[in-house]
Amino acid sequence: MWQDLASLMPVSKLTEARQHPSLLQTFYSTSSPGMAFALLTSVPPVFGLYTSFFPVLIYSLLGTGRHLSTGTFAVLSLMTGSAVERLVPEPLVGNLSGIEREQLDAQRVGAAAALAFVSGALMLGMFALQLGVLSTFLSEPVVKALTSGAALHVLVSQLPSLLGLSLPRQIGCFSLFKTLAAVLTALPRSSPAELTISALSLALLVPVKELNVRFRDRLPTPIPGEVVMVLLASVLCFTSSLDTRYNVQIVGLLPGGFPQPLLPNLAEVPSILADSLPIALVTFAVSASLASIYADKYSYTVDSNQELLAHGVSNLISSLFSCFPNSATLATTSLLVDAGGNTQLAGLFSCMVVLSVLLWLGPFFYYLPKAVLACINISSMRQMFFQMQELPQLWRISRMDFLLQVPGLCILSYPTPLYFGTRGKFRHILEWHLGLGKGGKETPKADGPPDRVAEPVRVVVLDFSGVTFADAAGAREVVQVRERLASRCRDAGIHLLLAQCNALVLETLTRAGFLDRVSPEQLFVSVQDAAAHALERLVRSGSQEVLGCGK
Repeated sequence: MWQDLASLMPVSKLTEARQHPSLLQTFYSTSSPGMAFALLTSVPPVFGLYTSFFPVLIYSLLGTGRHLSTGTFAVLSLMTGSAVERLVPEPLVGNLSGIEREQLDAQRVGAAAALAFVSGALMLGMFALQLGVLSTFLSEPVVKALTSGAALHVLVSQLPSLLGLSLPRQIGCFSLFKTLAAVLTALPRSSPAELTISALSLALLVPVKELNVRFRDRLPTPIPGEVVMVLLASVLCFTSSLDTRYNVQIVGLLPGGFPQPLLPNLAEVPSILADSLPIALVTFAVSASLASIYADKYSYTVDSNQELLAHGVSNLISSLFSCFPNSATLATTSLLVDAGGNTQLAGLFSCMVVLSVLLWLGPFFYYLPKAVLACINISSMRQMFFQMQELPQLWRISRMDFLLQVPGLCILSYPTPLYFGTRGKFRHILEWHLGLGKGGKETPKADGPPDRVAEPVRVVVLDFSGVTFADAAGAREVVQVRERLASRCRDAGIHLLLAQCNALVLETLTRAGFLDRVSPEQLFVSVQDAAAHALERLVRSGSQEVLGCGK
């Protein structure tokens, strides 16, 4: 029983000492975005801090993505905010009194928590049905298109806050264009003070983000632009009384401690089910894809069903503490990885930072202008905006599989297309047949005899005659496998050859950068030519020559 329980808590397997991000890095990668994304969700900023604490703590115990950072995510916040605005619309009357505003916020927090509860329950249902296999069909281009489109929606939705305009959120079809039209109509009423704050904030945040990316290898630690901006804006607003003199909207009082556990109103389930299902699917899609990307990069595996369990439990339990839907986060994950976070324990460290904000540092955010949070939202979308440059190339690449061997020579043939649906299969099969996987040849293959390879492999011919099509995900996997196995093949004395690749697939591989990593001598028109070259090489060198893996 204990073993079964431990298998559901991957963090129990982490025994190695790892480098973890600094206090300052964790602070500006969790606290500031957490409060900023709460604005997208249409709830008070403090609930963004709650959502940066409870889900991170739970995922650190249950998740299998070692590099994944969970919490508030712009796409989910935007989806949740649209649903919350529809369920609890802003009253048509003008300015609300303090009590009326508190009541409205309480209703919206309840609606957001109910969405998290139901979406978490849906993911647990998917876990019970073992639907994690659906992650196989999550194409990287689809996820990138989703997040890039969401970045545009986030940008447009934050325009009223940047300009100091009090406009109701547009929901439904064409909300993007409706918001743009409303902003253009109300542009003459913009607040000069908040417009100036927004311009200065973006002028600091955007260059700092670019510097952190361009010089990440030279900087001992990323420049904490968000922290500097938050401190400067808070001090400026306090000393100049911008909130009273120019009606600049500020964060206000952040309640200390944690909210009392409260079960969401389940009577709202029928009205929010249609919103909860896409939130659950997007949570799983983004989280599973991001976990897979970093798992491939750092050579480990993730359990997609375990990810369903982790995110399902994370959303369901955190909803009891008034948290809104959460998932893996692109920007924060990238930041923590760059800062040295290599295991789920980095999430526990970030929880300690958010805890200090909730218990002791909340009053320091009282005078923080909400326009600064809107700027943090926009600057955090940098990676998603740059993804749009890849959209024209997201239709090419390839893949392979299967096997055939003769003494010292291995011919691998994969008679199907290489596309996102078979992501990871090519690497696993190639590693198994070459004895380069974690278990080497001792890990049996279901459709092959255990003693298949009795003699060391010296030359491998990759037969691409059956690869009729390749998309971006498949081609990139071939390139990544080539890079990952290069040194291991060289150490094992294995030489790689590519044969009978049709023109379209070869063009896709070329665009993916494959031919930048192999020499022309490794390409052959037919398998027969490649095999003849390999046999000649084996005869000439003998079985004792250590052959390289190509340049």
